[in-house]
Amino acid sequence: MRVDRLPPGPQTPLDLERADDKLQKMQVLWQRYGDCYRVRAASREAETWVITDPDWVRRVLVSNHRNYCKGIGIERVRVLLGNGLMTSEGGQWRCQRRLLQAAFHKPRIEVYFDIFLQQAKKLADRCLAAARDGQAVNITAAVSESALTAVLQTLFSEDLASLDDGAGQAVFQLVSADSRRDLQFAVRFRALGSLIQKVMDNRRREQRFPADLLSHCLLARDKASGEPMPDKQIIDEVLTLIVAGHETTAASLNWVWYLLASHPESLQPVRAALLNFDPDHVPDWPSLAQLQALTQVIKEALRLYPPGWLYTRRALHDDHYNGYRLPAGSDVFVSSWLLHRHPQFWDQPDTFMPERFSPAQESQRHRYVYLPFSAGPRHCIGESFAMAEMMIHLAVMAKCVQPEPISDKAVRLSADVNLRPREPLYLKFKPAGSACV
Repeated sequence: MRVDRLPPGPQTPLDLERADDKLQKMQVLWQRYGDCYRVRAASREAETWVITDPDWVRRVLVSNHRNYCKGIGIERVRVLLGNGLMTSEGGQWRCQRRLLQAAFHKPRIEVYFDIFLQQAKKLADRCLAAARDGQAVNITAAVSESALTAVLQTLFSEDLASLDDGAGQAVFQLVSADSRRDLQFAVRFRALGSLIQKVMDNRRREQRFPADLLSHCLLARDKASGEPMPDKQIIDEVLTLIVAGHETTAASLNWVWYLLASHPESLQPVRAALLNFDPDHVPDWPSLAQLQALTQVIKEALRLYPPGWLYTRRALHDDHYNGYRLPAGSDVFVSSWLLHRHPQFWDQPDTFMPERFSPAQESQRHRYVYLPFSAGPRHCIGESFAMAEMMIHLAVMAKCVQPEPISDKAVRLSADVNLRPREPLYLKFKPAGSACV
């Protein structure tokens, strides 16, 4: 006989999503109440369930995903990105996912490897110049600018230079320059849709479709109807790709350099793996696959500091698991931050240990305790794109420069839509050898 229990939780109402320190509050409550607890919200009738049981996470994100839609916070994201792949639901989401999926197959992504390489080389040159002058580099801003330029080039290629404000200013730089994602930013960002429309109109008029992501959107056709994407939908998808393609990569690389500077011994296997890597030669997928030490560093950085640290869902109907009944309308929080530091599944969970992502160790780990790109049908479409960009970035940078060691003093976190440092991280670099001097 099924027993419908309710999980434990605090008696005092708490709007987790509105708390400035919600990550810390969630962690404290998790340590007190365990892998499933509920919080009564003060501002609405629905309760919030925080789940860190990986089998239940699998149920929410994968096996019973149709019972859940996007949850708290999605309205705010929709103001910024419209009804693109990140925010759409149901049949429209499935249609858009099919139309966009081919653009992120590995052979298509490999076309952009030269873009990733050139951006990494420019950043390495910048760090070398700062090293010669004895200056520190704002690595938070530097990787943000580099990642933004890379995603813009993959989207607009030869038309990128025309996207300015008429005074020579690159209008999309506001994405990197302004980390706020408030209503004021959303208004400014959405206004850029008119420039995307202009590029689309020019391409159609000239019958010119270069091999980039915008052309893929313009040429994609629904298999059932043969219809193209509506222009408004294309604009929403492009704006989504700009934000998602920039922020995850930029935040991840920030944490990679913070961790390598804090643990300089971890750079040794990275540099050993790069003995035959040539920064002047565009790599391919097989050559990247050989760089396991780099993959391990990146995956461990994503474990400790996942940019997408919180996935929210809302139950459409009642759900049951392990004796609990989750009522329809309940909000569900799945925190990759908590899963990634779960002591039941990770040895020394707060310690930077890239070797934990060796193939042998990965094969023994529960699939749903590591979710840097979510899981299930709404798994991030750009995972291979992001991993390739980060691999090439780290390969070039580590071949050319290395960060000066810094103390292991914790960086203050800003856990909003993405997990980022509250203040910019400044690092000093020194030349790593003769490869890029």
